[in-house]
Amino acid sequence: MTPELTPKQHLNKSVYEKIKNEIINFSLKPGQKLLDRHLALQLGVSRTPVREALNRLVQEGFVRQTPGQGYFVKEVTIKDIEDLYEVRKALEILAAQMAVRNINNNQIKRLSEILERHKELVQNGSFRSSLLEEADFHKTIASGSGNHYLFKIMRTIFDQISTYRGIGTLTLQRRKIAYQQHEEIFNSLKEKDTRRLNKILEKHISDAKRDAIERVKKETDMLYLGYHS
Repeated sequence: MTPELTPKQHLNKSVYEKIKNEIINFSLKPGQKLLDRHLALQLGVSRTPVREALNRLVQEGFVRQTPGQGYFVKEVTIKDIEDLYEVRKALEILAAQMAVRNINNNQIKRLSEILERHKELVQNGSFRSSLLEEADFHKTIASGSGNHYLFKIMRTIFDQISTYRGIGTLTLQRRKIAYQQHEEIFNSLKEKDTRRLNKILEKHISDAKRDAIERVKKETDMLYLGYHS
């Protein structure tokens, strides 16, 4: 049973989630300076929970702190994308292999429902909502692994990937291909075809990484790119 949060813990969690969501939704842009007093005023809180949230976001890779200058939304770099997607590929294949053994009927049903909604959203041209469904699809597989720690890591990875998706727009063709790949992943998982599942996941994640890099290059015009830390 999860212990109930104290009022202070609840406030800290709320402030953290609000700032994090603004980064994920691209309301706060890469490289933008984050002033704790402005954020505190905007959120109607003191500066203490804001600082705690910013420090946590530094640890999670959403924010960087420069001595003497303050906090900034972490810039998007090619190396970050490459590193993140390599970790995603390794962990997601592991999660899928474990899900073949451990996923339950309710989770299979949820995956089917997500796929159906995803299909409708792609057909209707709904960009942001279809991306959310895609993330839910992968996180549900991670949940089906039965490994709580693996699921938490995968959830953080998809939060970080969401910040890249705020840059540029996926083409309709790419969204259709992603949906078709999800169908193959789902069918392979149901049929417990591990070899086919691994193959299509590798292809799907490699395609997603390439697309993320191409969109960032195009939309930022090299403004936030490089190999700096």
